[in-house]
Amino acid sequence: MKYTVLELQRQLLSRGYNPGPLDGVLGAKTEAAIIAFKKSRGLRPRAYVGPVTENLLFNTGVKNVSTRNGKSPPWMVIARSLEGTREIAGRRHNPKILAMWKRARLPFTDDETPWCAGFVGACLEQAGFRSTRSAAARSYERWAYGVRLRKPVAGCIVVFWRGKRASWSGHVGFVDAIDQQGRLMVLGGNQGNAVNVKPFDRARVVGYFWPKGFPLPDNSGLNRIVSHDASSTNEA
Repeated sequence: MKYTVLELQRQLLSRGYNPGPLDGVLGAKTEAAIIAFKKSRGLRPRAYVGPVTENLLFNTGVKNVSTRNGKSPPWMVIARSLEGTREIAGRRHNPKILAMWKRARLPFTDDETPWCAGFVGACLEQAGFRSTRSAAARSYERWAYGVRLRKPVAGCIVVFWRGKRASWSGHVGFVDAIDQQGRLMVLGGNQGNAVNVKPFDRARVVGYFWPKGFPLPDNSGLNRIVSHDASSTNEA
């Protein structure tokens, strides 16, 4: 933590969270105030103060999160570390996918249940953000801890309809870039039974979403890459 406990207490108090006496001691009341503040921002409710919490509390000047060419949102760093993870055919299950279910607070113990939302939820939760804690891809349309964006930005969550727009079925992943055709390049789980980046037509988009309180990139443009893959049509 870059700030003293006293500075932290003062900042919590200024935002309406009572840390107890301003004594520079990280006691039970200060920890409770930290937890209450983090819950209000959809972060994991624990007393740890990391860079995301510091930024939200102190407005440290980290006003932007750059795209793939530089620093990425913390959940995207985690998502990229999982690229290549895939289901195991047969009776065995990939322990990395089982760990995703656990991080996303979901009860499944296999790698065959559709896990795109499990992947997104695991990346968010590990980065300290509250996910929907649902295995339904389209649950992110009603994400209490997110905001809807008008257009895609690097690292945002994107929700697609599947089958037909009015269906409950869908797919969810993270926007990574656009290709030469203007298609969204999406880093997602359960895309051909694996974590990878695939092109998606924008006509299938239901909405774009971003964690509440986390700064948006200053540069709203997306990196452009070349893709010769067919557009994803049926994620499994």
